[in-house]
Amino acid sequence: MRALLVVIAFVIAGCGPQTIGLTTATYAFDSVRGRDLTPSATVTGSTLELDVLTREVKLTIGGATRRFVLSQASTITPGCPGNFGSMPQDTRTLDAPNIQLGELLIDAPLVRADCPMGSGVVVLQTGPASSTGAAPDCSADIICLAYKKK
Repeated sequence: MRALLVVIAFVIAGCGPQTIGLTTATYAFDSVRGRDLTPSATVTGSTLELDVLTREVKLTIGGATRRFVLSQASTITPGCPGNFGSMPQDTRTLDAPNIQLGELLIDAPLVRADCPMGSGVVVLQTGPASSTGAAPDCSADIICLAYKKK
């Protein structure tokens, strides 16, 4: 009986929440979330390149590349549903007060890993983060652009 309890404890501990982290990669525009909007060709043709180690972000829009820096501190906040509660997401701010992306203005920009784990999707969105560091939910007022790993 004691051995069974030890095994159950290890299984539950192993199934605890894993963080959905940002991954170094190049991402292509995938979709707009939280609002009914058909973005322009400038937006749909954009790419986002993340280098998590150097904290460099390259956003290519209409052939022009803008460079940003991810915040050093990663904010890990609950956000994705999991088996035993929510799974934490890696959310980081960018070093710009706003980003003009075609017809869209993204204020207090954030980049966050998206659900589910392993989806290969990151979200560039309007902030600011809450006092706990969580990204606001996508809505008619909060622009969220999903980018999928190439």
